[in-house]
Amino acid sequence: MKEYSRLWESPRVQGVELLSAAFNRFSFSKHWHDQLAVGVILQGAEGLDYRGGKVVIPRGQIVAINPAEPHTGFAASDGGWRYRMFYFEEALLRETLREHRNGFSPFLRGPVIDDPAVFSLLLELHQALETESFSLAQDSLLTAALHQLFQRHGDGGEQETRRVQDLQGCLRIRDYLHDHWRRNVALEELAGLTGMSRFQLIRAFKQRFALTPHQFLILLKTREAKRLLEAGMEPLTAALECGFFDQSHLHRNFKRVYGVTPGSFAKRNFVQEPFSPSVID
Repeated sequence: MKEYSRLWESPRVQGVELLSAAFNRFSFSKHWHDQLAVGVILQGAEGLDYRGGKVVIPRGQIVAINPAEPHTGFAASDGGWRYRMFYFEEALLRETLREHRNGFSPFLRGPVIDDPAVFSLLLELHQALETESFSLAQDSLLTAALHQLFQRHGDGGEQETRRVQDLQGCLRIRDYLHDHWRRNVALEELAGLTGMSRFQLIRAFKQRFALTPHQFLILLKTREAKRLLEAGMEPLTAALECGFFDQSHLHRNFKRVYGVTPGSFAKRNFVQEPFSPSVID
């Protein structure tokens, strides 16, 4: 299969990014999206490292990754995989699903969804947003596809209020850590944001993001240190700027995330390796 990829935004439907791609040897390292990622597998099979296990999504299935879920992406068949992806902003979902009878939650039960009818709707919508199509067609397909997707596979609703509240609390923690990543944030501080106990908070956050809050914070700090090193900052200065205790604290976490030391990275004398969340401290 010939590899290609195209990433674009719809000129008239705000709040969705689109990807059309085929990959054979290429693989994604561990990452996450702030948006809800939904796609249709058109050929072959995609594999994911997801929530501590491996998942395979074959041709004809829908892949659904909730916001901020760490995952990878790789070929799970000899011929690779071809697919189309949507990255939906929460504002677009909320507006489109404002009349959803079970209330709104921006999460889906995934990461594999077997639903031929919704698959066809999503594929038709993606194609309509790629080519010159009537506005009515784009809007109608968007509404129908999202309503059916969430009605059948939404992870929320009247009977799951507690779970939805926990998920919302996890998102609040995630956003708070994004905004305060330089600080040495305390667990009690996060518990006060959500109303959850400290144990409940850790358990819910790890279930949702496959990382504990402290692992997530260290990953944010380490990612920012990488950006500063790329800009030419010295490792010690980068460590202190990002709120690490000292250079050695940055050193061991940077090596665990990227497979090289900050000093080697700064000199560009390295081979980068993927992120492994289980060893972050």
